[in-house]
Amino acid sequence: MRSTGELLRMYVVLKACSITPLVKNAEALVRTSRRVLGDAFTFGVMRHTFMKQFCAGENEEDLRPTIDLLRANGIATIIDYAAEDDVESAAKPAGKGDAAGQHPSTTAATTDGSGNTAADAAPLIDGAPVLGATQLPGAVAVSRTYSYEDEATCDKHVNIFLQAIATGAKLPGQGFAAIKVTALGNPTLLERMSAALLEIRSLFREADLDGDGFVDRGEFDTLYKQLFPAASQETIDRAFASLDWEGNGKVDIISWSHRIHLADMPGMVQRIKSQGTCTRLSQELVAVALTREEVKLAKALLGRVAKLAAAAVGTNVKLMIDAEHSYFQPAIDHTTQVLSLTYNKDSPIIFNTYQAYLKGSYERLAEDMERARRKGYVFAAKLVRGAYVQLERKRADALGYESPIWDTIEGTHANYNKCLEAVLDEVAQDRAEVMIASHNQASIERTVAGMAKRGLSPSGSGVYFGQLLGMADNLTFPLGQYGYEAFKYVPYGPIELVMPYLIRRAHENSAMTKGPGIGKELRMLRSELGRRLMQLGSSSRGRKVHATA
Repeated sequence: MRSTGELLRMYVVLKACSITPLVKNAEALVRTSRRVLGDAFTFGVMRHTFMKQFCAGENEEDLRPTIDLLRANGIATIIDYAAEDDVESAAKPAGKGDAAGQHPSTTAATTDGSGNTAADAAPLIDGAPVLGATQLPGAVAVSRTYSYEDEATCDKHVNIFLQAIATGAKLPGQGFAAIKVTALGNPTLLERMSAALLEIRSLFREADLDGDGFVDRGEFDTLYKQLFPAASQETIDRAFASLDWEGNGKVDIISWSHRIHLADMPGMVQRIKSQGTCTRLSQELVAVALTREEVKLAKALLGRVAKLAAAAVGTNVKLMIDAEHSYFQPAIDHTTQVLSLTYNKDSPIIFNTYQAYLKGSYERLAEDMERARRKGYVFAAKLVRGAYVQLERKRADALGYESPIWDTIEGTHANYNKCLEAVLDEVAQDRAEVMIASHNQASIERTVAGMAKRGLSPSGSGVYFGQLLGMADNLTFPLGQYGYEAFKYVPYGPIELVMPYLIRRAHENSAMTKGPGIGKELRMLRSELGRRLMQLGSSSRGRKVHATA
């Protein structure tokens, strides 16, 4: 049972989230407060308000009281080290107060993917980066110096996640640990990986001349000669055979993306440069290809996540790979796909996250389920609506590309439902597990009804429910009490590193106060606080009467 003080804090924080100007300017207000009033005051206020509402503390020792409270109500935990990073923060120079080596250096020169810069780089088109379908919107290729300290910081984060896995393994029942890939690899490396992965997919679309979803032998020959005009027919034959591993004379996007690797790109660039190829396709490929150093760092990133997955094997802990900004997501998806081949064979360890507010998320989900069927592993997903609405739309506006997010909330709801029904069908065939991570009551009710329709039991069926700490208790607690596998995300981390998380929670709650969910929660809190105050008043009057008598 929550204390009156806790309920009052919950009400004040959620009510503050309904004040649009406050939330809209939250980041600027925090920056100003830190500059004018200092970190001690600013962080002190945040610790006793927003952090107490949405986080369990700053270190692992702080987690225990929250975990015990949830477990007493039939609710398990997803342990989440909630520190976040972005390209902008990763690229900024170290200044006063920055940890030594925390921020890698950046040089403002274009790169051609072979390690050369400046005069050797592929030319820009009309003075702008080569974009279109080949890069992430607004991405600028930069030559980057990845310092030893960057990698050392990522390795330290591995140890933090290993501790979270160890903590989860000690808890009874199924456990989860939330993993942020931006904590395990430099954010700009992730953006570069994502651009390169999108280029691989773009080459498929270029090759698929008739748009039937397959690249046949003739179409492949045409593409290959645009990239490598000096290639012999024997070389082209071998290249196609390596893609057409089923031997049916055509290749779809799943086979294509599985057989063309990031590690191949430096060699492709070297061949293009040695042959002097100067077609549009060759320039686009050269502009986004990883350097050999970046390939090495990408392998190190994969190795870190693999180390976490290996630690979870044989325990009751699964890894929930969090979704992040759309310009990191292709690299995150790639990482989960590679590791799922090893760690999701029988019982899934790796859960990837699908954000329904992204316009292409259903197609990505369907493709990944088909990939799992073909490769013989269990598909595992977390379904969310998405938490980076403000950032994604601002970035799209600033850089002049179409927003990746559905234009209306109704579009997001419809897409979420479509994804939900598809993955429940897969669960019913014993080919998938899913975490329904939603604060939307209609989505929870739809899932419960869908489980009953498909004969899936509340517990042990591979369907889990998750809500964030400090939010939607009116959904999580009843689910736990009725025997469904309900979880709370329990974030923790140093306050200076979880500030982006706290600000996103404020934005998310601000949007939700306009809907029925938070409004209902606020009414329930107001009613309970009123009841307790009335009870306190009655008790106080009773004591006075007793004293008079």
